[in-house]
Amino acid sequence: MAESAPGFGGVLETALYYEEAAKPQIERFYSEVLGLRAVAGWEDGTAYRVGAGILLLFDRERLDQRTEPYSRHGATGAGHACLEASPGEYEAWKQRLAARGVTVDHEASWPGGGRSIYFRDPAGNLIEIADRDLWPG
Repeated sequence: MAESAPGFGGVLETALYYEEAAKPQIERFYSEVLGLRAVAGWEDGTAYRVGAGILLLFDRERLDQRTEPYSRHGATGAGHACLEASPGEYEAWKQRLAARGVTVDHEASWPGGGRSIYFRDPAGNLIEIADRDLWPG
């Protein structure tokens, strides 16, 4: 019989990346447009609180200059993160994004009744806001 794996309580961190020139726009977008609270910052990145988790945004070139073993991550091209709207606030997110000039690329309706909107941050990362957990339990 196969041994079962220990469980997880959730995703603690998700990382997205940007080019150095985009840093001012990235900080404004996540702090002012999305209203996320920065809880830590470094020359090469910022950590934002999202519910129980953290969204890390790093300058991909500066991060590569770090020597700590835990800094050995990164990506090229656009990344993706999905944020779950607080209950009943999905429509308010659509209105907030429109009022701040953010173009919604797509709105999806999912099996089971869930909905989500997709848009890009200033670094080109694909950000999604869902009205609920979209995945099977």
